[in-house]
Amino acid sequence: MKLVLLPGMDGTGILFGPLLANIQGIEAIVLPLPNEGAQDYKSLAECILTRLPDEDFILVAESFSGGIAALLSQLAVPHLKGIIFVASFLSAPKKLLAHFASLLPIRQLAHLPLSGIVYRLLFLGKGAGNKEIELFKTVIDAVPTRALQLRLKVIAQTKYDGFKSSVPAVYIGAAHDMLVNPQKRLEFVQAYSDITFAQLDGPHFILQAKAKEGATAIIEAVRLLAGKVA
Repeated sequence: MKLVLLPGMDGTGILFGPLLANIQGIEAIVLPLPNEGAQDYKSLAECILTRLPDEDFILVAESFSGGIAALLSQLAVPHLKGIIFVASFLSAPKKLLAHFASLLPIRQLAHLPLSGIVYRLLFLGKGAGNKEIELFKTVIDAVPTRALQLRLKVIAQTKYDGFKSSVPAVYIGAAHDMLVNPQKRLEFVQAYSDITFAQLDGPHFILQAKAKEGATAIIEAVRLLAGKVA
């Protein structure tokens, strides 16, 4: 069963590097998000739809990309056998924070002296080393500021509209997620008739902070979802 990974708000997929190094025995591809054009979930879902594999696959949607996966799960997407949501949401997790961040000069903030502290607090956890912080900054630099700001506005405006889907799903949450309230998982219970929950001990960017544990959780989720269609 092939894995198709959709990245978080940066959209590059670069941050999946450590995770992919720990996934063995499963073919995995990353579909970066487009940096140009509209960044709303409908437009992004339409773009991703044209790039999905022509064989059975499971979608892994990290954080921001959960909204893309949610739209795809409402369509008759050929070969989609399941979705693994990671630290994701169906409605704005921290609406005011996302709106405020969309107004800030993101690239300049990434290089302020105290930016490392903010990254550890909100994204990567207090155990993140300088290597992880520098990679995070490099990724931010690789994305146009306009694309990041548009995605932040999308997050702030996202609402769960009550849709229902029968696509089997697994939700992997982060125990110390400072951006997504655990109560947001209740919306996944409403949306997906077949959903299983798992949790890892770590921050919002759990697949980066705990790459080995994240890979293990994803492999277990793949086995669970593949068993449903065997």
